[in-house]
Amino acid sequence: MSSSSTLRIGLLGAGWFGREAHLRNLVALDGVAVTAASSRSDESLAAAKAIGGDVLRTFSDWREVVALDDLDAIVIALTNDQHHAAAMAALRAGKHVFCEKPLGLTLAECDDIIAAAADAGRILQIGHEMRFQRLYGHMKEMIDRGEIGDLQLMWCREFRGPMRPGWRSSEAVTGGAILEKNVHHFDLFNWMMDCAPVRVSAHGGTNVLKDREILDNAQILVEYEGGRRASLELCLFAPKGGDCEIGACGDKGRIDTRNQALELVHHRFDTPERAVMQIADEGDAANFVDSSGRIDRGIKPQLEHFLECLRHDRVPLNDGASARRAVAVCLAAQESIRRKETVWMEEFAG
Repeated sequence: MSSSSTLRIGLLGAGWFGREAHLRNLVALDGVAVTAASSRSDESLAAAKAIGGDVLRTFSDWREVVALDDLDAIVIALTNDQHHAAAMAALRAGKHVFCEKPLGLTLAECDDIIAAAADAGRILQIGHEMRFQRLYGHMKEMIDRGEIGDLQLMWCREFRGPMRPGWRSSEAVTGGAILEKNVHHFDLFNWMMDCAPVRVSAHGGTNVLKDREILDNAQILVEYEGGRRASLELCLFAPKGGDCEIGACGDKGRIDTRNQALELVHHRFDTPERAVMQIADEGDAANFVDSSGRIDRGIKPQLEHFLECLRHDRVPLNDGASARRAVAVCLAAQESIRRKETVWMEEFAG
C-alpha cells in the first residue's frame, strides 16, 4: 500500500466508545478518511455524523459496511460477542482489521480470526492500548535494559467502582468480567515477562454486586516459564477513584506505577535512593476520558500504529498471536474459578 495514499476506514459500532475513542481520533489524523459507520441506534449514527462530517455514510447493520468495495480497513468497536463474526467477514472481504479487545470469546474464535488474516494476507491488530501508553512503554524499556535485574514478579491491583451498566454486566456478551476488564493487564504481563504462561490459579466471586451476572472481585496468580509469577487483584465494588497499580520486581530493583497519576517509582536494591518520575503522554493522546471519569491513554497512538502497519506492511505490536495469549490467560483464570483448581496452560490452551 502506498504510504502517501489516503486510507479509507469503516467503523463497526458507532456507540459511545466507537465514536469517542476511535472516530474522533481517526478524523484528526492525516491521510485517513472514515467514510462509513454502523450502529443499531439512530441517535448514535447522528452523533457519529456530527463528528465524521458529510463524508461519513451511516448504516444500521455492520454487514453493509463490510460489503462496501471502497474501504481499505475496518475498525471493530462492537460488543465482545460480535468480534468474531465481524472480523471474519471483514477479512474475507479483503479488509485490514483493527478489532477492539478481546480478540474472541473463545480460543477457537481467536484461532479462526488469526487464520483468516493469514489467508487473506491482511493486517490484524487488537485494541490493547496499554502497550501504547508512555508509562508502560517506559516501564518495558527499563525492564528490557536490566534496570531491575532478572524480572521475577509482577503485580496489578485495581480497586474501583463498578463498570458501566448495560452489556458489560452480561456474562454472555462480555465473555466474563476478567476477559472484559483484565485482558489488558494480562496482555501487559505477557509482554513484559516475554515468556509463556504455564499455569493459572484463581479465586473470585460475586460477593457484593449481586444484581449482576459477572464477577465483582478476583485474585489471580499466573506462573510463567522459569518460575516467574504475576498476580492480579480486582475489586469492582470499591469507591470510585481508585488507581490501577502495576509493578515489577527483579533481583536488582523494583518498579511501581500508578496509571491515573502517571507515576513511576524506581527502587534499586544497591542504594537507598529512589527515582520518582511523571511520565505523561504526548500531545492530545491523553484526552479520552471514559464515562466514569478515568483517563484512557494509548488509544490515539495505537491507531497511528495500525495505520503505519498498513502503509508499510508491518506486523503490529499487538498482533493476533499476542492477543490470543492474553485471552487464554483470562479464560484459564475464569476456568480456574469455576473448577476451584489450578489450570495448566498446556492442557487448556495448547
